[in-house]
Amino acid sequence: MAKNLSFFSSGKLLITSEYAVIDGACALALPTKLGQSMTVINNKEPGIHWVAKDVDGSIWFEDHFHVNDFQSTLQTNETTSLLQQILLVARELNPDFLSNPIGYNIETQLGFSKDWGLGSSSTLVNNVAQWANVNPFYVQEKVFGGSGYDIACAEKRNSITYQLIDQKPTVVDVAFKPPFHEYLFFVYMNKKQNSRTSIQNHYCGVSDELRNNLNTLTKRFIKTRKASEFQTLMIAHERIISKLIGIPPVQQTVFSDYEGVVKSLGAWGGDFVLACGPKNSKEYFLEKGYGICIPYFKLVFHGD
Repeated sequence: MAKNLSFFSSGKLLITSEYAVIDGACALALPTKLGQSMTVINNKEPGIHWVAKDVDGSIWFEDHFHVNDFQSTLQTNETTSLLQQILLVARELNPDFLSNPIGYNIETQLGFSKDWGLGSSSTLVNNVAQWANVNPFYVQEKVFGGSGYDIACAEKRNSITYQLIDQKPTVVDVAFKPPFHEYLFFVYMNKKQNSRTSIQNHYCGVSDELRNNLNTLTKRFIKTRKASEFQTLMIAHERIISKLIGIPPVQQTVFSDYEGVVKSLGAWGGDFVLACGPKNSKEYFLEKGYGICIPYFKLVFHGD
């Protein structure tokens, strides 16, 4: 075994079929250039010493675990419990994982703020799954649940469609390179949203007709070459999800005076939204108090 191992997983943005992706709707998902890295260093001292760093290099989590059962020697909290579950499920799938009585120093480094909702959990799961050589979708399902689209993004460096068919992930690489990308911006809503809680609170499932409508919209999102048509699709999609979950669209409640169109991404009410509008949109959002406005291709892969 090598002394040092390094892993990287991409963050994620869900462009279409939010909520409904868990019930088999086809979704357009974009892996982000910003992700999470993980370094594994063998250590002669017994146990696993884990250090997790935020984007600014500050340590936001630190713990020490026994190798045999992954019990913490320092503390009991939600992060420790989730990390322990991830390691236990990885060993369930691969009994040889960390079977040697040696020690490890683990360091994870986020490339984005853990409050942004770009996948601090899914990137961790995927990195650990790579290390353990196990199926990350299974680990994610056992520990966090959800559709698994974020795991699909973690393994990719290009746009994808993601769909659960017979409850199995179907991932297709797509060429989504909108020629009008200079009019697209990702805006952080200054609030992290828990997608699991949001689904429990607002979502009751989709009909076959609604699923088919979202599938069609996803295909049109990928194919469109004009910003005006893209905006029309954004409005149509917002209308469908708004009716589905009983929440008004974010443009109606927050950005009614914006010259373009704004669409929620993922769980409504937080994380990022997608704006399609004037090239100087950043000034508008800054005046509104939303200082994080990232041009499209600065955040997502070109795929080339």
